[in-house]
Amino acid sequence: MKKQILRILPIAIVVVTGLLGLLAYQNRVYLTDLFLSFQYSASPELSSLENDLELTDSAGLILRASHPSLESREEFNILCDSHDEQISVLGCYTDRKIYIYNIEESELSGIKESTLAHELLHAVWARTPSSERDHISRLLAEVYNQQEYHDQLAEDLETYDDAERVDELHSRIGTEIANLPAELESHYAKYFKNQDKVVDFYENYITPFRELSEEIDNLSTELEKLNQEIEEKTSAYYKSAEKLSAEIDEFNNCARTSGCFATEYAFNARRNQLLANESEIESAYEKLNKMINDYNKLVEEYNANVIRGETLESVINSNAKYEEKIK
Repeated sequence: MKKQILRILPIAIVVVTGLLGLLAYQNRVYLTDLFLSFQYSASPELSSLENDLELTDSAGLILRASHPSLESREEFNILCDSHDEQISVLGCYTDRKIYIYNIEESELSGIKESTLAHELLHAVWARTPSSERDHISRLLAEVYNQQEYHDQLAEDLETYDDAERVDELHSRIGTEIANLPAELESHYAKYFKNQDKVVDFYENYITPFRELSEEIDNLSTELEKLNQEIEEKTSAYYKSAEKLSAEIDEFNNCARTSGCFATEYAFNARRNQLLANESEIESAYEKLNKMINDYNKLVEEYNANVIRGETLESVINSNAKYEEKIK
């Protein structure tokens, strides 16, 4: 009986070894991620961010295999090769690793979660087979070509080449667009248990920028309209004032000329009319002055919003020359 076991055992070992080799080949990406994940220990904050994103098991493995880290501006700029003051880079996926710019601004709540999710999807795309990419790319293009989303996405994607554009679009749509077509929802559901929550993180941090932009545009329109009205009122005021000045001179000359006014009633009537005209012009001046004061206040408000916008931009730009806390 023992001799029979000894004859079968080597064959079994060969078969099992062969299967393991085949499985290892077919799952080399998974096994590599598993190996890399064992080498990673997340900081408490990154663990919290991962929990907030409610990742699936497969996404969590990819994230940990990518060794995500929060970096200060100096380290971030080196690791992400970010050196352009005109472009705000929030994170990058490079050399199979994820780096996030550590932005500590309470008004921009959700920015680190959103950026981490965005970069995670770059890591996902790097692991996606080309055959699957082709199908997903077509689904992404359909969303991109919808006008309501195209306006939101197009400007930032103009500088990418075709391959990079699809990769970026995959991350942007997955973290910024809710209520996606069913197939795309199923795709992102492989990585996010609640994709709408991921989009909420993006909306939370982008909202202050949108509101500021809208407020600045509204103030600019209001200032332009008020400025035109002030110019028209100013022109009308000076014309009325010049006319009244000439009429007063004429009245005074007439008053000094004997017989110019036939009666005292005519004198008083003309005088009262001029006084009424003068009162109207003074009232117009007061209204004009108020409009100018209102305009100046709007200018101050406009400038304050512009400065606040520049401050927000400096907060998210790792290459900004200065960074101020939002007041």
